[in-house]
Amino acid sequence: MSARNVDDRRVRPRGPLPRARATSATDTALGCLMVAAVGAAAAVLYALAGVGRPGVLAAVMAALAGVAVASARWGMAHTARGSLRPVERLRHELDRLVEDEDEGGGRVAVPAAGGEAERLAERVNELLARLESATLQRRAFVSDASHELRTPITGLRTRIELALAAPEDGDAVDTLRHSLADIDRLHRIVEDLLVLARLDSGDIPLREPIDLGALVEAEAGLRSPPVPMTVKAEPGLIVGGSRQRLGRAVRNLLANAERYAAARIEVEVRADGDGAVVEVHDDGPGIPFADRDRVFERFARLDPSRSRDKGGSGLGLPIAREIALSHGGTVQIVDGTYGARLVLRLPLSR
Repeated sequence: MSARNVDDRRVRPRGPLPRARATSATDTALGCLMVAAVGAAAAVLYALAGVGRPGVLAAVMAALAGVAVASARWGMAHTARGSLRPVERLRHELDRLVEDEDEGGGRVAVPAAGGEAERLAERVNELLARLESATLQRRAFVSDASHELRTPITGLRTRIELALAAPEDGDAVDTLRHSLADIDRLHRIVEDLLVLARLDSGDIPLREPIDLGALVEAEAGLRSPPVPMTVKAEPGLIVGGSRQRLGRAVRNLLANAERYAAARIEVEVRADGDGAVVEVHDDGPGIPFADRDRVFERFARLDPSRSRDKGGSGLGLPIAREIALSHGGTVQIVDGTYGARLVLRLPLSR
């Protein structure tokens, strides 16, 4: 939806604004006070000065009261216009951004007068900066996702075209086997993208008490790792959450270890203070300290020892982290004597 369409659906106030009502009430009270003051002055003058024509005095004092009220109203209106001028400029700049359909690259000028107008402009610029950052991340994600999808599609198309061009020169079974591998990779990428879309939308599935140790043992039992995997799980660690999503987070951590382990994988589930942790430790090349944040970026590419294609979509760890965050937990990489140690931490149910 464009910014212009959003503006068309803006809710407009019914009746006068509260500020306008307050200003009108203030003007009325000020006028009454001035008329009363002028009337009191006229009475004092009449009593002390012995004015013989009270009608003329009353007329003069009424005129003075009218002039005083008009002057006060003009002064208040002039002051209000002056104070609202920075806000008007800010509104005009925002209108310009809306008309240009700017997606976050613009900024508004911050008035140097201080006060609420300056704070409002600074806040608007903060929101515009966040919008710009989100837009750039979205564009980068769409670009990376398009590239990841294009690679298996291109390979699949090429194999099929070669097989059709020279059917007698190729092995049909081998072509189908490689084509099926490309389809599997494409399916994993699409599935991961759908999971991320649901997580980004804030979708909250039904939550239930889950024995974390039993869940990890069940997920590990369904896998066929290329190296021996040992699981040591403490029983009775109950966490609240979605069994399906927490199971996926555990699967992603196990799959990451399987891709890079050299000889063994160790999995441990234990209590840690008021939380429960799942530690997945492999003896692979490890993750450098400088890359411990980057591995949780979507489609991140690290050094060749960990970025070679081993069947992953590049979204496993980012998905695991997003699932943990949605459950009030974290996924971190901690120091180890060898390989990589990934720790999923979740709060225990009370």
